[in-house]
Amino acid sequence: RILSSTIEQAESIADLRVCSAEVLALARRLMSQGVAATSLARLVSHLNDAMTRRVIAITEHRLQSELGNLPSWSWLALGSEGREEQTVATDQDNAIIFEGDGATYRERFMKLAGEVNRGLADIGFPLCKGGVMAMNDKWCRSVDEWHDALAHWFHSPMPEALLDANIFFDFRGLYGEVRLAAGRREGAG
Repeated sequence: RILSSTIEQAESIADLRVCSAEVLALARRLMSQGVAATSLARLVSHLNDAMTRRVIAITEHRLQSELGNLPSWSWLALGSEGREEQTVATDQDNAIIFEGDGATYRERFMKLAGEVNRGLADIGFPLCKGGVMAMNDKWCRSVDEWHDALAHWFHSPMPEALLDANIFFDFRGLYGEVRLAAGRREGAG
């Protein structure tokens, strides 16, 4: 709880870098004490979620005047983070979903995402070598664009489409209007 509170009160990426080191040390201690892997993964995921949310909040606040008014949006955790199964050496897999016209807002959301992705890398979450990050246009889409992408992935069973769908469906809304994320799961059925 103390570490969670420290993360929530962090005021800078540098503060979060210290928190990240503390999470790593805690995970190593618990592992050496024989804590079950699933319990450890859940705890690490919970703390990593808190650090991710804090990186986003700090970055969003810093860029507020530059980004202007943005429509409702949500940061999505994908892959192991989406499943709440993170380990201490997990890279980033994330996406953004937003309301409004994709062409109108995508560049601003990608700017925000790029800063968040770099901030996360700075505190210990390596950039995804496969590019599955919100700073890339494939993973930064409007609600309508995500709807179209999901329809394409399901109706075009090509290897890349199946891989993208597999990555995407291990998602969770982590920050912002998480109802937008829930809508994607419901719209896929």
